[in-house]
Amino acid sequence: MKSDIIKIMKKLIFSTILISSLLYSCSAPQSSYDTQEKQDGKFYYEMGISSLNTGNNAQAIAYLLEAIKSYKTPESYNALALAYQFSGEYKKAEEIFKEGLSRYPDNPELLTNLGVLYAMTSREKEAISYLEKAISNPTYSKKDRAYYNLGLIYRNLGNETLFLENINKSLMYNSNFVDAYIVLGDHYYEKYSQTGSREFLKTALLYYLKAINLGYNSGEIYYKIGKIYIILGEKELAKYYLEKALKVVSDKDPMKNEIKNLLINIAEGKTEGLRERRDNSENVLKDLLRK
Repeated sequence: MKSDIIKIMKKLIFSTILISSLLYSCSAPQSSYDTQEKQDGKFYYEMGISSLNTGNNAQAIAYLLEAIKSYKTPESYNALALAYQFSGEYKKAEEIFKEGLSRYPDNPELLTNLGVLYAMTSREKEAISYLEKAISNPTYSKKDRAYYNLGLIYRNLGNETLFLENINKSLMYNSNFVDAYIVLGDHYYEKYSQTGSREFLKTALLYYLKAINLGYNSGEIYYKIGKIYIILGEKELAKYYLEKALKVVSDKDPMKNEIKNLLINIAEGKTEGLRERRDNSENVLKDLLRK
């Protein structure tokens, strides 16, 4: 569970890095030397971002250390701290985040990403504090991600109520936030596994379908949807999603054989072991979407 949270958080903080070169404009005349220094710093920043996006963290650190000498923007501190974080140098990442916050104490990206770093290193109380401070910034345009990260922290702490509250808040700020739908789908799929309640199963299906409708293309999710439809007795829908999963999943993934076996069982009518008694509803999907 903790490793899943770390992977999700890494993906989210990486997606916050901005490559745009239109960050700041000078508000007052500067000497040509200062201007050249800042231009050089901006160049190194952009090179650092390019290296970070290709996964070359060592090169990114080298460029960004040069950038930050003259180009002391929140984005520069954020990118350098993330480069250290992705390299596993968490203490150095924390130092850079804090240095950035000493200059820009209300910058929500620095606050959010430091909060994520603390969550990844099991300092949940500090993580919550920084994320809540980021959320309190009225101009923060990525509150959906901050609420999402808060939700993951509370899930890790075993607080289901606050987990669901914060994930749902993330969707209130961004109704197209695919990761939030997936994590909710996984939550209710697990609840079904624990309790056998078909209501949890239907809820999981609804969230997975929302993610798929937003363009999410995952063999694992197609596989789960296929299994859910088998349990609900919808063989044609099960077959449809399992065949989609088969196309997406790597040949080396053990899941591929499981998918093939399920498709064989559907073809041979051997799915009774995975089914529960069906609802009176003749169309499960329509029933779900009405809720």
